[in-house]
Amino acid sequence: MLRNKHLRLDQEKIAKARRILRAKTETETLDRALDRIIQEEQEKTRKKKVMRQILALRNTLGKMVEDPADWVRSARKERAIS
Repeated sequence: MLRNKHLRLDQEKIAKARRILRAKTETETLDRALDRIIQEEQEKTRKKKVMRQILALRNTLGKMVEDPADWVRSARKERAIS
């Protein structure tokens, strides 16, 4: 839904944002800036969800007894053999 808004904004900030976003008009500049903010928030939320899932999986699996360096050594040996 589109609505007309009358806002008092810093013209220098709009001009800088317009150059950064390569927008043709001030309206397009503000629209792109708002889209970018919304996208960043959605990405942050998605990353938090993934981290929660990773932590839950880590807690489910418990502490690893094996040393990851052993995995690297065995992979190098397999690579050298083949």
